[in-house]
Amino acid sequence: MERTPDVTIVGGGPAGSALAVLLGRQGVTVVLYEKAHHPRLKPCGEGLLPHGVAALRQIAGIPDVPHVKGLRFVAGTVSADVDFPDDGLVVRRDRFDAWLFELAGGTPNVDARPGTAYRPGPTGLLVGADGCHSMFHRQLPGKVASPRRAGLSSHVVGLTGLGDRVEVFFHDDGELYVAPTGGGEALVSALFDYRHFRRDGITYLLNKTAWLRGRLSDLEFTTPVLAAAPLGLYVPRIVDRSQRLLLVGDAAGTPDPITAGGLALALAATRIAADAIVTGAFDEYERRRLEMGRTANRLGRLILWLGRTERRAEWVLRRLAWGVEPLLNLALRRSQVSGSGPFDFVRPKLGRETNDAQDGLWASGSVAADTRRLDLRRPPSDSRS
Repeated sequence: MERTPDVTIVGGGPAGSALAVLLGRQGVTVVLYEKAHHPRLKPCGEGLLPHGVAALRQIAGIPDVPHVKGLRFVAGTVSADVDFPDDGLVVRRDRFDAWLFELAGGTPNVDARPGTAYRPGPTGLLVGADGCHSMFHRQLPGKVASPRRAGLSSHVVGLTGLGDRVEVFFHDDGELYVAPTGGGEALVSALFDYRHFRRDGITYLLNKTAWLRGRLSDLEFTTPVLAAAPLGLYVPRIVDRSQRLLLVGDAAGTPDPITAGGLALALAATRIAADAIVTGAFDEYERRRLEMGRTANRLGRLILWLGRTERRAEWVLRRLAWGVEPLLNLALRRSQVSGSGPFDFVRPKLGRETNDAQDGLWASGSVAADTRRLDLRRPPSDSRS
């Protein structure tokens, strides 16, 4: 007769695999279920912020992936660079998830079961790590963020000028997110609210972004375009003692991907979850994880408000560029509950303004249609309905 494990984890993504590694190393017996087979693509921005890198280093070490120094926000003809205190990473989810799952499977006391769906039965403690559409939200329901938003993601080659920053472009219709994944390839993601969503959103925003027109050369998609909706989830209860159930990762809530912080939140909180499982401090895990989620959600709301339209975002970057850092840190002022502050940004550097005549910026190129003082005066009114 099969022995009941101490912990059953449902979902072999980053949070589930990382939790299995941490528990197995402490002598806890774990069965890790993953219904899919790795590697598999996931719709994701694929950025890992510095506090997530710190957590990953303790859990698994650092894989051979591109490092990034910070963010670049762009609206219209204005940009602002914000530096990280330490490097972030860009991790292709198909490779990263497979790497972590393999590590979990090789950890003592962990029985990793790829291609195996979880079926209710004797489990010991049950952990839901099965994403923002978790089967366990029947017991611990979540609330979708408002307004409703959707995202598309893929990978491309032929986008030149990739450096050591994640680039975020603001438009009236949504946001475009570009990150280097190595070997001349880039992750591209397009984020929209439901009113502006379009199936060709990635190519539409790439072609619409004046800042990128001189950087598009024989662009080619290297992976399918994947969609995710709705974006952003708040789960007010993530522990059910009566059912011996605990949620981690996106199942426990996730911020809007405009923050680029969902993956870092999942990994940083996994360490707290492992401690709670070993010590029984489930209330402490719930308190700290919910506070970390609220912090990330504050940042998301701030960025979405500042970038509600391209005109407003351009005004903010031109007039308040040096204030981006304190505004971000204000939104994240309670982040210390995680044990380390996720952000300690270096003051941003205002990028140059551009026009059609400068340096051949508007060189031809298009995408195939396949697939001082902080001035807080009101920004210009915007036209997004």
